[in-house]
Amino acid sequence: MDICIGGILNGKVRKNNENYFSIGNPHSDDVTEYYKQYFHLDGKLLSFWVCNEINFQEASR
Repeated sequence: MDICIGGILNGKVRKNNENYFSIGNPHSDDVTEYYKQYFHLDGKLLSFWVCNEINFQEASR
């Protein structure tokens, strides 16, 4: 799935074969980091990009 959770890219799809990426905010000097996380849901393994500003429990809701 590769959907971003949290941060400036929340809800956007990002295709990337890496385990990590960062992106700058064009409106400020902030940099948001995303880490690839995998979740099991209904017998399927799904991948998401989770922003470093939220914790794993928030992302898994």
